[in-house]
Amino acid sequence: MVIYFRYMRSCSSMLHQSTKKIPKESYEVEFKQTAFYTGGKIHVTSDGSYLLTTCRNAVKIIDMDTGLVVSTIEEDDDPAVTCFCVTPDDESLVVASENRLLKLWDWKNNTVTRSWKSIHDGPILEMTIEQTSTLLASGSSDKSIKIWDIDRKYWTHNLKGHTGVITAVKFHPEGVWLLSAALDLHIRVWNLQNSECLACLEGHFSAITDILIDPLHTDVVISSGRDKVLLVWDIKQKEKLNTIPVYEAVESIIPLERCVNSDIGVKSKDDLHVVTAGSKGALRVWNCATRLCVHTQKLPESLTDAAADDSETALHSITQAFAVKSRDQICTSNHEHNIQFYSSETLHLEKQYIGNNEEIMDVQLFGSNEEYLALATNSVTVKVYSLADFDSDCLYGHTDLVTTLSVSTDGHLLLSGSKDNTAILWNLGENIHDMHKIYRATGHAQSVSSVCLTRLSCSAMLTGSVDNTLKLWKGPTDDLTDSPEQIYCAQTVLAHDRDINSVDMSPNDRLVLTGSRDKTAKIWRADDLSLVGILKGHTRGIWKAKFSPVDQCAITASADGTLKMFDISSFTCIKTFEGHESPVLNVCFVTRGMQFVSSDDDGLVRLWNIKDTELVKTFEGHSERCWALTVCKHTQNRMVSGCANATIVVWKDVTETNIIKNREIQEKSLLNQQELSNLMHEKRFHEALSLALTMEKPFHTLTIVKEILSEETEDVLLETVSKLDLTQIDVLLRFCVEWNTNSKTCHEAQLLLKRHYQRMSKLVQQTQFIDYTFQCMRLGEKTSPNSTA
Repeated sequence: MVIYFRYMRSCSSMLHQSTKKIPKESYEVEFKQTAFYTGGKIHVTSDGSYLLTTCRNAVKIIDMDTGLVVSTIEEDDDPAVTCFCVTPDDESLVVASENRLLKLWDWKNNTVTRSWKSIHDGPILEMTIEQTSTLLASGSSDKSIKIWDIDRKYWTHNLKGHTGVITAVKFHPEGVWLLSAALDLHIRVWNLQNSECLACLEGHFSAITDILIDPLHTDVVISSGRDKVLLVWDIKQKEKLNTIPVYEAVESIIPLERCVNSDIGVKSKDDLHVVTAGSKGALRVWNCATRLCVHTQKLPESLTDAAADDSETALHSITQAFAVKSRDQICTSNHEHNIQFYSSETLHLEKQYIGNNEEIMDVQLFGSNEEYLALATNSVTVKVYSLADFDSDCLYGHTDLVTTLSVSTDGHLLLSGSKDNTAILWNLGENIHDMHKIYRATGHAQSVSSVCLTRLSCSAMLTGSVDNTLKLWKGPTDDLTDSPEQIYCAQTVLAHDRDINSVDMSPNDRLVLTGSRDKTAKIWRADDLSLVGILKGHTRGIWKAKFSPVDQCAITASADGTLKMFDISSFTCIKTFEGHESPVLNVCFVTRGMQFVSSDDDGLVRLWNIKDTELVKTFEGHSERCWALTVCKHTQNRMVSGCANATIVVWKDVTETNIIKNREIQEKSLLNQQELSNLMHEKRFHEALSLALTMEKPFHTLTIVKEILSEETEDVLLETVSKLDLTQIDVLLRFCVEWNTNSKTCHEAQLLLKRHYQRMSKLVQQTQFIDYTFQCMRLGEKTSPNSTA
């Protein structure tokens, strides 16, 4: 035993010293992020812990600390959600769907407590719940408003009078009034005591989007609309007090506390100040008394150009905004399904979540420790994430879809290519919210389909295009960031006959590798882009081509479903990897060039050994084509993949963990086998039988049974079996079934099965005892004198 333990300790120490060099065997999903917001209402709980969002036919619950979806509120075959509302006490959630059904959820336990038909003739578009969490108001496209008593489960009011689709409903703080707005451009004030319309306010010339009640003077109401004005009303006097031109279509208005805040231009605590959010994409502070804008939020540098477009459908246009008092923040959402959180005191961006990435085309890890993630999606923006809490940002600069990305070796530069025929070089700065554009490369006649930065230093960048050309871009020095305004196109070659899908630079920056839809890959000299050699062999187009980080070879991934490895000195194919059943879209080297991972059109990620061309393992994490794939270059213990249904999967290498676990299992198994041998030697058959069944050792179990029968009686065996627990008896019965098929072991099996049958018979008798006693009691009642009388 002493020798055994010394041996195991030495193995463990050797394991820790060599795990970094051993081939990888398995990856597990560390976390997965899918689309969680596809437009519609959002809500933050009163304690600021959870964010609720509309996502097609479900409501998603997001943890505000991690940015990950923790729960999904939906039922099978539910139609699309049109609106939802959370009670002020955060206990219940009301969800309205396209089928005009209302469901009351206990969202913390993910259970439906009640569902009922709304009686509306159209979908419910607006809902609100008053402060006692008792009354629910629903506004529909059928131009009516209904009030529901949630506790007593019936509707109390049916308010009709609007001649357009309801766009806003809000309970008055005093509880006896309800304010509503519709596309008929009227604001109505309803008396809930008698269902009468107390006032009909007219003044807007376009859709009314929000209604704000002054927290201090509840008779004063402010309304916003897409006619680019705010109107101030006195609802008791039924008159308009003021008109504030805001010069943008406003979607939401938020009141500020009556206190001085010079950071956002609030200089008087007596005047009401509000924040407007709308088509310009910037939050603005207005003094309702002076009708002046006292502060305009400063937009990020990458958004400055995009902000010139203030149309209501611009990607940065805000669709809704509200205050999150528990976090001192203002939450907004925009047309690109991004959710931002701004400081209430400074209006600076503190956190952002990207609700829907749609189709993910490329992914790259960047930053000093590769702690950030960059995505090229079905969008004109480059989306960047922090992997720690999924805080994110969008880089505005391209005017068409971003298709490809590349990262510098130090992780501080990001290069993006787009269908707008340009490539943009970005600098990280202090964090993802500080990224800014360095240079825009223009010159291609068609979409930029692939980009690459040099490896040893940031001295040049390469772009490949759908126009079949390859361009080399340089600056006046060996660092592109020294004089970004002087970056120029140094070389241009007509590289392929069809689209260039991939560009890669060799580790020593001397060679360039391109892959194309013309079924070939080509090697070029990096200094002058002269052709060195052509790699042939694929029967369909090449999606990705990469140099090995350590060997004089390159690998190509093709639409013909194969991967090929080429010798870059002789330009011959030395290995072919077959196993994918659909086009291979991406490939990355791991384990210092000894292995690689590949992704395909079926959404599968596969791990391969290069030496023996064997498929190690297949990982299933996507349901659609997996375009994007990258690995952590420094540690190579993490892999990120992205697919066409907006799913990002972060994988972690568990090879070392599995080896340690297997080693521990082997150690435990050896110890148990030694203990089992000792128990059998000491004739402690009950303990030995229990241990053998726990270990699921059929041979040892049979040996113990035979030993008991040879040295003791059958009664002793049956008594030993009766002391086993149900799990061990189940294992023993499985062994008996197997033993019963062999004439040499059927005697022991029959003996144990007979014992089990007797036990089951007794249990059946016991289950009938209660019924028997009950029938006897009934019989006694029928024959008693009182019963006869």
